[in-house]
Amino acid sequence: GNLSAEYVAEVEQFMTFANSQPIVQSSRGKFHCPCSVCKNEKHIISGRRVSSHLFSQGFMPDYYVWYKHGEEMNMDIGTSYTDRTYFSENHEEVGNVVEDPYVDMVNDAFNFNVGYDDNYQNLEEPVRNHSNKFYDLLEGANNPLYDGCREGQSQLSLASRLMHNKAEYNMSEKLVDSVCEMFTDFLPEGNQATTSHYQTEKLMRNLGLPYHTIDVCQNNCMLFWKEDEKEDQCRFCGAKRWKPKDDRRRTKVPYSRMWYLPIGDRLKRMYQSHKTAATMRWHAEHQSKEGEMNHPSNAAEWRYFQELHPQFVEEPRNVYLGLCTDGFNPFGMSRNHSLWPVILTPYNLPLGMCMNTEYLFLTILNSGPNHPRASLDVFLQPLIEELKELWSTGVDAYDVSLSQNFNLKAVLLWTISDFPAYSMLSGWTTHGKLSCPICMESTKSLYLPNGRKTCWFDCHRRFLPHGHPSRRNRKDFLKGRDASSEYPPESLTGEQVYYERLASVNPPKTKDVGGNGHEKKMRGYGKEHNWHKESILWELSYWKDLNLRHNIDVMHTEKNFLDNIMNTLLRVKGKSKDNIMSRLAIEKF
Repeated sequence: GNLSAEYVAEVEQFMTFANSQPIVQSSRGKFHCPCSVCKNEKHIISGRRVSSHLFSQGFMPDYYVWYKHGEEMNMDIGTSYTDRTYFSENHEEVGNVVEDPYVDMVNDAFNFNVGYDDNYQNLEEPVRNHSNKFYDLLEGANNPLYDGCREGQSQLSLASRLMHNKAEYNMSEKLVDSVCEMFTDFLPEGNQATTSHYQTEKLMRNLGLPYHTIDVCQNNCMLFWKEDEKEDQCRFCGAKRWKPKDDRRRTKVPYSRMWYLPIGDRLKRMYQSHKTAATMRWHAEHQSKEGEMNHPSNAAEWRYFQELHPQFVEEPRNVYLGLCTDGFNPFGMSRNHSLWPVILTPYNLPLGMCMNTEYLFLTILNSGPNHPRASLDVFLQPLIEELKELWSTGVDAYDVSLSQNFNLKAVLLWTISDFPAYSMLSGWTTHGKLSCPICMESTKSLYLPNGRKTCWFDCHRRFLPHGHPSRRNRKDFLKGRDASSEYPPESLTGEQVYYERLASVNPPKTKDVGGNGHEKKMRGYGKEHNWHKESILWELSYWKDLNLRHNIDVMHTEKNFLDNIMNTLLRVKGKSKDNIMSRLAIEKF
C-alpha cells in the first residue's frame, strides 16, 4: 500500500543516523538491516539495500533503541540485546557482490577491512603489520571451491565447516582424512578442497589464537617453565620429565603437560570484531533501575571496586573478568582421570551474551590423570603472570567500532566454583570443624560421635536479628540451647584477611615448596585455623582490595541439597540421611 509521509520521514531519519555512526563508517557504509525479515540477524548490507528493505518490508517490531547501529542502550527499554552467529547458509547479495561471512571472519581475525571483490587495492592500513597468512586466508575465502560452484563456496568455507563438525561430533583425525579424500574424489577435477586433516588444520590455524604447551611434573609438583624450562627432572620429587625413548619414539615426550591459552589475545579479538566491539562497552553505558541487580555490573562489589580504582574505570573498554574451574573425568567411570579446565568470562557483555558458550574462554587445561588438589596454583602461574601484566601495563588494542587504538587493561573480580574447589583457590581448607572460609576460626560446629562426622547444625541463629523469636527457641534446635546473646563473627575485608589472618599463620606458597602435598601444615592447623597454603591469587596487587573474592556455584549447592532431600524422602539405600547414626544423634542432641 501507500506509505505515509510520517513513515518515510522516520526511515530517512534512521538512515541519516546510521550513516553518521563510526561503526557504519568503518564498515564502508554497510550495516545490519532492521527490517521485519532480516531483523538485524543477517550480514551487513549497503545502505541502499537497507532503505529498500525498510520501504518494502517495514521495521522489525520492538526495535526502539538502534543499538545495532550505534545508539546507546537503555535498560529501561525492554529491547533484546542479542547477537547471532556470523555463519549462515544464505549470503546477502549487494548488486553483483556477495557478502561472504568467511571473508568477514578473516577481516575480524587480522583487523583488516577488505571488500568482497578480490580487489586488494582498497585495503585499509592495519593497526599492526601481519604476515602473509592474511593474504593466504583471504585467497582461500575468495577463490571458488571449483569452477561453476555457488557463490560463497570456497576452500576456506569448506575447511571451516569440516573443522566445526570435527569439534561438534568428536570426529577422529582419520575420519577427517577420509572425508577430505571423499570430497577431493567426488568434486569436479581441479577442485580446491583440502586433501587431509593436516592441510585443513594448517589452513585454519592461521585464523586461530596462540596457545602455549608447558610440560608439568607427573606428580603436579612444578612446571618446566621459565627458569626451569630446560630441567629434565622435578626439583621437588625428582620425577623424570621425559618418557623413555624406544624404537617408535624418536622425539622427547613428557609424562604430563598443560595448555595455556593467553587471555589478552582473545580480549583484543573481541574489539577487532564488528560483532562484539560495541557491546564490550555495554556494562558502562547501560542504565539499570535503582535497587535491582540483573547483571554483575549492578552488584555492590563491582561499584566498590570502581570507587577504589577510578583510573581503571575511566576507560570503559577495560575488561572485568570472572574465573571458574571444576574437575571432570573425560572417560566416565571406566578409569581414573582428572581434568581441571580453568575458564575466564568477560562481564562487559550484555545479558543476552554474557553467559553464551562462545564467550566462556578456556584458558588452562591440564592433561591429568592426577587430581591437582593443592597443586592448582602450579597450573595458574602463567595466567597470574598475564593478569598482572594486563592490570599494570595493559596491551595495545584496536576498537573497530570506534576506529581507535587504545590501551586495554583487565581485572579479575572473583572466582566461581563448588565448595571443594573453593579450598583449592582460596587456600582455606573447606572440611573439618573450621571449614567455613567466612567465619574462619569463629566457625561453630559440633562432633557427632556415632557417625564420626562434623556437623554445623544450629550455628546460624547468631546471624538472625536480635529479638528474633528463633533465637530463644530451645526446643527445635539443640536441646536447651538459647542463642539470644550470640553475635555473628566480624565481616572481614580483603586487607584484614591477608594482613591479620593469613600473615599471622604465614603458610607456604605452593609454587615455592612444590605441589602434591609438599607443603607442611602450619602449627594450629585444623584447630586454630584452616590455612594450608597462601593462594597465588594474592599476588594480584588488587586482590586485597576485593571483599567478595570467591563465590560458590549455585548449581552445585542446589543439586546436592535436592539430592539429599530426595534420597532421604525416598529412602534410597546407601544415600538416605535417615539412618541409625542420625537417629542416635537426634536422640542425644
